[in-house]
Amino acid sequence: MKAVIVENNQRIVVDNIPQPQNAAPEHILIKMEYIGINPGDRVFLSGMLPKGFFPSSRYDIAGVSGVGKVLAVGEGVPSHYLGKYVTIYRSLQFSDEIVGTWSEYSHMHYMQCAILPDAVEPKLYSGSLVNTITSYAFLKQIQAQNKKAIICTAGTSATGIALLGFSLVYHFPIISIVRTQEGKEQLEKLGAKNIIVQTDPHFQTQLQTLASELEATAVFDGVGGKIINDIIAYLPMNTAIYSYGYLDTKTPLSFPSSVLVKDISLQSFSNFKTETVQNKQQLTIALDAISQVLHMPHFTTKIGKTFSLDEVEEALSYTSNDGGKAIFKI
Repeated sequence: MKAVIVENNQRIVVDNIPQPQNAAPEHILIKMEYIGINPGDRVFLSGMLPKGFFPSSRYDIAGVSGVGKVLAVGEGVPSHYLGKYVTIYRSLQFSDEIVGTWSEYSHMHYMQCAILPDAVEPKLYSGSLVNTITSYAFLKQIQAQNKKAIICTAGTSATGIALLGFSLVYHFPIISIVRTQEGKEQLEKLGAKNIIVQTDPHFQTQLQTLASELEATAVFDGVGGKIINDIIAYLPMNTAIYSYGYLDTKTPLSFPSSVLVKDISLQSFSNFKTETVQNKQQLTIALDAISQVLHMPHFTTKIGKTFSLDEVEEALSYTSNDGGKAIFKI
């Protein structure tokens, strides 16, 4: 079968490799149909991450996301996976049996996949499970810490929209920060109630008032840099800032030391380190819960342009002004 291979020098090539024929225990054989290119794929291909950070693939196949149809299930896999479309996030389980995902067929541990509802279009889930599991795991973590509301600094990002979706599902208050009025209108259509626009002249006081009212002491930060500098002095006492994304890499953090009197903490967030992902029982619950809500528009992939595997160089170079992703069609 055809696949995109990562060579030792991080050079990528399209090659023909043996096609997986059977499903190993706790694994599923998948006919891939669409594969989204996520920011994490580009980081992996850059060689910046240490070896073993992501679960490896046989034949060194690139990619962590995708969607396809389950052709066979191994021993120990729930029978209801067979014949279903699944959305994939390869980083959820380590296994020596993994094959995929930038390939015509993949072989995944079934707990790297969430079953799609029958009525949805599979293509729309080609790169979204990473955002979905991240937002779910974050919400579960802060609920366990007795937090009462969330502030999301990248409200219109894929993960920010997924976090909004789960906040609606679980009736958990969220304050979404957006850059523009258009962003506010986008989130309003998705059911958001508490939206603050950064360019509003009263942005900081609006945030301070709303955060105080909702007792929002958990910040999910997908931006970093300037936005943290702008809001940190207006956050409630005992707020924890969880850094997940670093879109603003140029602006250093800078705030008065008096802010520390409010016991504000700053820490990284990774879905890999959460109880949701590390505990197999909790991951099983999470994937089932995710499957139940995937019909909602909050959990889809925003598609930019479609490419073939042979066009991998062009796909990796593709950028979109509206956040649309490059997608491989198999």
